[in-house]
Amino acid sequence: MKARHHSIRLRLRDLSRALPLAALLLACGPAGSQGVAAPKREPANVMSYERADWLEREGRAESEKPEVVIAAMELKEGMTVAEIGAGTGFFSRRIAKVVGPTGKVYAEDIQPQMLDLLKQHTSKEGVTNVIPVLGAETDPKLPAHGVDRVLLVDVYHEFQKPEPMLAAIRNCLAPGGTVALVEYRLEGESASHINIKHRMSVEQVLSEWNAGGFELVRRIETLPSQHIFIFSARRGARAPA
Repeated sequence: MKARHHSIRLRLRDLSRALPLAALLLACGPAGSQGVAAPKREPANVMSYERADWLEREGRAESEKPEVVIAAMELKEGMTVAEIGAGTGFFSRRIAKVVGPTGKVYAEDIQPQMLDLLKQHTSKEGVTNVIPVLGAETDPKLPAHGVDRVLLVDVYHEFQKPEPMLAAIRNCLAPGGTVALVEYRLEGESASHINIKHRMSVEQVLSEWNAGGFELVRRIETLPSQHIFIFSARRGARAPA
């Protein structure tokens, strides 16, 4: 009987020694593939003004449905709106008509050539309440706490320095202001016609924007190929220095 008890104690002792190793192996997974942080998303290259025709391409309004995006922004006459990465002003010009003559639209871009093209389009269409703004890759140069709505369409994924840009966007929002973010879907096949570097998943967007001091208000998935996210600044998020 003593020998049997001694044998059981030995087996229990061996098992207790093996458990930490087993736990470690489970945490690491096959060949250490689990438990390792995923690589950080690499920003896509900024689309040059030389490809600006893509922004005014025939059929864009039908495939991207700007009216759905604008409705999601819940604009009102007299509002101050900023489009970051406005390019040729495809969205800015439409927004300007919604907010009316008492409202204004800051159309920001980091390429002066894009802003020159934007001015040509607004002049041709007689839109007078769009204000071109030459921004920088870390600062859109918008008035502090002075913007009711911010729009970014297929541009955030190109930010080379997204963290300071998110801080600057948060700083420009007026009380109660919101941000509409539109990005081609990385999930599924609906945006397979778009280069994969210019697409984002819900997980990627929420991870980066939550860390940047924003919280999701709602998400809209009715566009053919793009996500729409509506964000507000998170209460208590530290203001940029």
